Amino acid sequence: MSTSSTKKAAAKKPEILRHYTNIESLYKILDSGYLLLNDPEKKWDDKNDVAAVRAFRRLKGNGTEARTVCFLDGEESIYHWKTFAKDEGCCISFSKNEILKLIKGTKFLHGTVKYKREIKAEELNKLIPKNIKKIPFIKRNQYKCENEYRIIWPEIGKVPNIHFKREAIKNVTLSPEIPDIDRQKIKKLLKEKYGIKAQFSRVLELPKWIRIFENLGKRNSKKHKTQQSEKSSNRENRGSDKKKERVKQ
Repeated sequence: MSTSSTKKAAAKKPEILRHYTNIESLYKILDSGYLLLNDPEKKWDDKNDVAAVRAFRRLKGNGTEARTVCFLDGEESIYHWKTFAKDEGCCISFSKNEILKLIKGTKFLHGTVKYKREIKAEELNKLIPKNIKKIPFIKRNQYKCENEYRIIWPEIGKVPNIHFKREAIKNVTLSPEIPDIDRQKIKKLLKEKYGIKAQFSRVLELPKWIRIFENLGKRNSKKHKTQQSEKSSNRENRGSDKKKERVKQ
């Protein structure tokens, strides 16, 4: 490997899966050390998505479970704050590599959701029976902004836990909607009880961004005033010199 390739590999940021949830669920996840898998039939608002999972369960066989946990496979998103971590919510950033290690060699299905503008029965029928595992990863294009990475338990019987080590959590970000006094309390608890240094989301207010706009043009204006002042001073000096010359004459 060349030196430049080595530097690029070293500089590459670790891949992150972001899980948006409420503070109560955050504590449950930290206390148990497990990812919380949900029943789409009970938890999901998108009935189109539920229909896909329901069809998968039916085709897979009676008694098939379809418990899921979902992540954002991308940068912090205001959509996710407003949709999945309303009010007093948070974002848990997991190492993608560490999470995938936990389910490697198991029967869990996982992958990126595929977004489609439309579906056709004849196309979906081609997935039966060998590729029905693709069905619960199909979602309407209107949800493309979710950039979802999904893990699904697709078998009959008890749903296994996905146990993770604390090192799999890279950071916890608290919602910008949480009042400052509450954020400080949560931050303190996470530090003292779990050894996690939480951060505050700046998605709604980034001081550096705001400061640049507030100071926009001020430096040029100051420079212009300085130049004008120097010109005025030069004119006054020239006028004074002329008066002195006339006096001498």
